[in-house]
Amino acid sequence: MTNAPLWLQSAPVVALLDGLVDRLDSAEQRGSTKAQSVALGERTWPGLYKAPMESTKEDLWEHVVAMAKWGWLQVKPETALKSRSGYASSPRVTVTNEEAVRLAVARPERQRSSVERWRDAVNLGLEAGEAVKRTVGDYCIDMPDHSMAEVVQQLNRLPALADKPMLLREVSSKLFWGMSKVLDKRQGLVAAILGVDECPFPESPIQVQVHLPSAGYRAVLFIENLMSFEQAVRSSSRAFEGLALVYACGFKSSAQRLRSSGGCSLFYSSKGALGGDLRDAFEAWLFGKGATPAFFWGDLDWAGMRILAAMRGSFGGLTAWEPGYAPMLAALNEGNGHSPEAAEKQGQKALTTTGCKFADEQLSPALRATGRFVDQEQLTFE
Repeated sequence: MTNAPLWLQSAPVVALLDGLVDRLDSAEQRGSTKAQSVALGERTWPGLYKAPMESTKEDLWEHVVAMAKWGWLQVKPETALKSRSGYASSPRVTVTNEEAVRLAVARPERQRSSVERWRDAVNLGLEAGEAVKRTVGDYCIDMPDHSMAEVVQQLNRLPALADKPMLLREVSSKLFWGMSKVLDKRQGLVAAILGVDECPFPESPIQVQVHLPSAGYRAVLFIENLMSFEQAVRSSSRAFEGLALVYACGFKSSAQRLRSSGGCSLFYSSKGALGGDLRDAFEAWLFGKGATPAFFWGDLDWAGMRILAAMRGSFGGLTAWEPGYAPMLAALNEGNGHSPEAAEKQGQKALTTTGCKFADEQLSPALRATGRFVDQEQLTFE
């Protein structure tokens, strides 16, 4: 408006109008076209309701009355507009001239969210049907150095790669300017664009280190930490006798793809058997044939328990390795170990159950009772 009064620029009035515009933006983002009324009070307009002087409150209320007369706002009850202290009547305010209110606070248009902008780019640029666009619209890709329109144009190149024997991250690198992780957790987007039920590009294989004792083995032991795995390979302790040793870093070792030949890359220790029947038997078991017993040994903390629980989803009979965990449990019960904060593990959350009897009846209760952890590396076998 021309010749706007100076009070429109005062901090309390700007705060009120900004708050009203915020609500208009929120309603528009939800897809609502109806302006909602706002109850005025200390939370919605502290500039008035927390003002120390009554005269200040009355002056600010006069500004609301003026905006109602201009047709910017509707105030209910209407009787509040006739009183200098109408703000005390628990009034509700509704924006009736959105354009004017927006211009008053220099917010003529709502800032669209990245998800909305992504869906616009997909709808305009993706060479696909409406159903595919709806699916792809749920996988927002917001890259700082490239526009969303550019990203969508790169996705249009995806069908040309459908028959290539590539890993998912190789596809990502090829499409997105060398960046390999853009398609991580976006397999649904890939499948939708290609018109298939599942993404045809596998994730990066898990690199698995394996030590097969030359004399053979009766069971398999998964070891969480690399140093402990290396010590076990070198150890002459009878604790490791008859065990095939496997290292696959952290939670990756629990992935289902560990059990498929295309999902992992196996590297055999030169200190053990490198081929022949032992290797064939191990790979047959790993990829789903045979019933070799399996154990897990890692840190005695909640993250270790979560790995144990997750791995049981891939290796149903797997249990916690008692020769490793028993001395760690004893150390914990004797007051040793460390606080979560000492090893920057304070974010770990307790686990209700792992499905392993030894872990659920002895290890987890000790973790709860002591509030302390024991790292796997603290235990060594000669």
